[in-house]
Amino acid sequence: MILSIEILLMVLVVLLAFISLWIRDLVSAVVVFGAYSFLMCLIWTGMGAVDVAFTEAAVGAGVSTVFFIAVLFNTTRRIKFNPLDITTKLFAGILCTVFGYLLFLGVSDLPMWGNPESPVNSGMSSYYIEEAYHDTKVPNLVTAVLADYRAFDTMFETCVVFIAMLGIFMLLKKEDDIVEQEDEQNNSLIIRVAARFMTPFIQLFGLYVIAHGHHSPGGGFQGGVILGTSLILLAMGNNMTFVKQFLSIPKMVSFATIGVLIFAGWGLIPVFFGHAFLDYSAWSYLLPFTDEVMARSHSMLAVEIGVGLTVMCGMYGIYMSLVSDGGMNKGL
Repeated sequence: MILSIEILLMVLVVLLAFISLWIRDLVSAVVVFGAYSFLMCLIWTGMGAVDVAFTEAAVGAGVSTVFFIAVLFNTTRRIKFNPLDITTKLFAGILCTVFGYLLFLGVSDLPMWGNPESPVNSGMSSYYIEEAYHDTKVPNLVTAVLADYRAFDTMFETCVVFIAMLGIFMLLKKEDDIVEQEDEQNNSLIIRVAARFMTPFIQLFGLYVIAHGHHSPGGGFQGGVILGTSLILLAMGNNMTFVKQFLSIPKMVSFATIGVLIFAGWGLIPVFFGHAFLDYSAWSYLLPFTDEVMARSHSMLAVEIGVGLTVMCGMYGIYMSLVSDGGMNKGL
């Protein structure tokens, strides 16, 4: 990326970060934070980290903005003036400055950016770049690393999404259990029809992102967020009751659990064949017309489907809890 554009993006990101923290109108702060996330997408793209940029666009600029608005739906729009607020911000500012200085000291000991002699570039990263396609027949190195080489880490990241959904359920759940009552339908015919019209196309794109994550930016996490966003759009365009007709709360929790079990179960099967946990090459004994390399390639698609299922239900479940204040009975 051109240096002048990089400097401009850096200045804008820092400026938006300060504005989002300083502004008292919470809706405006959410909008500014969304713009901050969008600029971060451009920065990641300029650095060549397209998969990270895709995730930032789907999660940071996309569904996180909806989550913030859902929270504001059940609270006040503006921050009330607090005489101690300035003192708190001053203390937080000093604390951040001290830790920032310590981080800069740590960065100064790191190798120069792009140094081919650094431990990272001369060790595992070079092996991934040179051997990933030979080992997995997957041209997208990011997918190969996340879904195969470090699948153990990715599996627990999927569990984090699942646990986050359950945690928010338990924290916001009403004392008299989940309230079941009819939700008011959106009064705008245009919004209702547009939401129903757009949802199938969004879901088709989400499925494409999951299935094609081997060959292009994407994968289970990004595709799952897109699928979850389609359900959120459907709930916002109509109502939550409409979505619960085909995805009730028990089904949503069950599907999220199944997604985690697909990932863990697919990695557990190789153990019975004398291989290590998550060693997908053992699936060559079960998948017809595949060798050990293609078994790893096909297995990545299987675990990505599990990730997508859990993330989809997790994103929509978190939205349901936040927007309804735990009642599961009303939406935006």
